[in-house]
Amino acid sequence: MNTLFDLPNVIFNYYFVIGGLFIAYLIYRTFHSLIGTGNFIQIKYKSRGHTWRNIQCHNSNPYNIYCSVCSKLMLPVDGLYCECCAVSACKLCCRSVDKQVKCKDITWRDEKPFPHLWVNVGMLRGESGQSDSESFKNYFCSWCQRIIKSHEMALFKSKPCDFQKYKNIIIPPHYVKIEKNKVININNINDVAWNPLIIFANRKSGSNRSDEVLSLFRGLLNPLQVIDISRTAPDIVVRWLPPKCRVLVAGGDGTVGWVLNALHKVPHIKASVGILPMGTGNDLSRALGWGATCDSVLDAHSIIDSLIRAVEKPLDRWKVTITPKRRSLGRLRGPRVLYAYNYASIGVDAQVALDFHHAREQFLYRFANQTLNYVAYLVLGVGRALDDGGCFGLERRMRVYAPTQLSLPPLQALVALNIPSWGAGVDLWSMGSEEVPEQSMNDRKLEVVGISSSFHIARLQCGLAEPFRFTQASDVRIELEGSCAMQVDGEPWMQGPATILIQHAGQSMMLVPS
Repeated sequence: MNTLFDLPNVIFNYYFVIGGLFIAYLIYRTFHSLIGTGNFIQIKYKSRGHTWRNIQCHNSNPYNIYCSVCSKLMLPVDGLYCECCAVSACKLCCRSVDKQVKCKDITWRDEKPFPHLWVNVGMLRGESGQSDSESFKNYFCSWCQRIIKSHEMALFKSKPCDFQKYKNIIIPPHYVKIEKNKVININNINDVAWNPLIIFANRKSGSNRSDEVLSLFRGLLNPLQVIDISRTAPDIVVRWLPPKCRVLVAGGDGTVGWVLNALHKVPHIKASVGILPMGTGNDLSRALGWGATCDSVLDAHSIIDSLIRAVEKPLDRWKVTITPKRRSLGRLRGPRVLYAYNYASIGVDAQVALDFHHAREQFLYRFANQTLNYVAYLVLGVGRALDDGGCFGLERRMRVYAPTQLSLPPLQALVALNIPSWGAGVDLWSMGSEEVPEQSMNDRKLEVVGISSSFHIARLQCGLAEPFRFTQASDVRIELEGSCAMQVDGEPWMQGPATILIQHAGQSMMLVPS
């Protein structure tokens, strides 16, 4: 018998349309990347020699639009700029500059006072109607940010560099100790105002813009202070950090958690952490006041000013211990320990995060950006409304103690919250008109809430529903039977039968905008 509503065909057509749009967008991004300049993609920092970028990438430091070797006028398509020291060259002459012109030194062993690193930057902006003689040019110091008009030989008689503008956040090269090309130690400066800034950026974060952050800050600070954690893990960097510092993490919630966990391994280092949101959800950044995303045009000077003025605020840290109940290959696996700063959840929201995690590992994900990530999340979330991923009837396979056993309604997800932001900005605990106890990110308590379905998540995102609010607790124990998706701060996996214990594990010091 023919029916007016053929569900399998509707589902097939739905995925066909969404999949076609998704593939069309990826083809466009691929084509655009092939014909574009590739300003910030796949450029590796070199500890020796210059690290070249396209000259149109930079507006934080001045640069010369004429090649330093052949003096020809460089167009944006063929002009190059060293992201560390600001020297310019055309593509034909950049190798000559690598050999002839010195870049920034991350360390200085000479007993002499540390000198300026002067770079010819041509005409100052606003002086286009003037012309320099052969004897006098405009020079820029890559360390102290001064610009002077001077005779080239007179530069060798100038005073030592004092790092002027950013002297309180720069690690001077003569305080850096290196052995076998590895940083061993940073000598402390006897100045209470000195509070060096360390930049961590993850090229693999959702917005695909962290390479731009690395490039901008290498020109303002000691390149040693700017770390690409896709190449150098934070656990290695924290070994040589100075006793007091401020940290900027450019990335998503997972990247921030990675850096915070590394800092907890060195309790003698007093570090406070700010965030430049470059992930997909950026829930911790939202909760701390740094925003949902970074500006389309990054201004490194403005970012530094915001960090200098920022105030400290503690953030609770939670230990998640997962002890499996099922034997693997004849033996019981040991417990797995993770740390949460945002939230931990079991159920359909973790299943959507797991679907997205699998999608981002595909080859074409290298062309993704934050907007495409949101679209992918939307498509995957709608898909889980048709297929719950085995999360239906979760309340029958789970017992929750906080500290007494909770009575659970029909659920497809359980969430333990530490901050007032979940699912890219939803304040779950405070939604609705019901009076509830105040939520705080440093009160040593978690808020336990439940979600009934993917449709419930969609309504929560639109502010048209409220979650099941169960309790606030200082520790939570979950007895899980069967398998279900789980996530901690947006990092998902499939979890088998296990006992899951969430306990308070200290605090991290964060920065919030003043």
